[in-house]
Amino acid sequence: MLKDSRSLEISCYVVGAGAFGVFFRWMQLMLAYNDDELPDASAWNVLVPLLIAAGAFVFARFLSKLKKESLYLPEDFFSALKNEAKLYSICRWAIGIIMILGSVLLFATCELDKNVVFLRVLSGFGVLTGISFPLLLSAANKPHVSGRSMITLFALLPILFFAVWLLTCYKQNSINPVTWDYIIELLTLIVTLVAFFRIAGFAYGVADPSKSMFFCMFGGMLCIMSIADSRYLAQQIMLAASALMMIMFNWIMVANLEHREKNLYKSTEEEEGFERL
Repeated sequence: MLKDSRSLEISCYVVGAGAFGVFFRWMQLMLAYNDDELPDASAWNVLVPLLIAAGAFVFARFLSKLKKESLYLPEDFFSALKNEAKLYSICRWAIGIIMILGSVLLFATCELDKNVVFLRVLSGFGVLTGISFPLLLSAANKPHVSGRSMITLFALLPILFFAVWLLTCYKQNSINPVTWDYIIELLTLIVTLVAFFRIAGFAYGVADPSKSMFFCMFGGMLCIMSIADSRYLAQQIMLAASALMMIMFNWIMVANLEHREKNLYKSTEEEEGFERL
């Protein structure tokens, strides 16, 4: 019960930070642009990055607090992402379906876009990500059944999805001189890609639990914040699904924290002798 309350607390902070981010970004888009749709000098141009930095600081403080309480996440894939409750199953499949619906909608509505090829490739990877997300979490509950090759494939697909989205964002804004138009989306895509990369570390046996939790919290906040920008409705749905994925990953990791006296975050550079070997 205590673990669930801690997961709920941190998730509420992520959602709350994202909600403030939506408001700040929306105010910037409304008030910091002139009639020619060019950015003017405005306090919102300072407040938006300050809010992002404050969110990152708060999430880092959460991790520091967990460390002081001697709470550490196992580096093993099955121990770190175990989610056996029935509610977890409902949530992961619901989130996957939301991602699939958004991807299918994008495929159906982007035919007149000049970057239609990029967007349709993106929608295809979105469908694969919507399928792989619940399967990855399902595999975490079956250590004696799940094949490692399939687990690594499920973990790889979201990384490819956000890599394609990052290329699409670059293509759409390659001749756009207004950096503020796309910088938040660009940051969101990079952080979320890194978050999925860190989650994949559990599947590939190179996990870094603290960085995984940090980037899931930070990525969830930024995915929510980016919804304030103007884009296809389908992409907004995909961003919302991505935020839910980040929040669920973090919820599960926090719920699987273990109390240990030994510091599992200790760097190998600090170890000596046989311990380092």
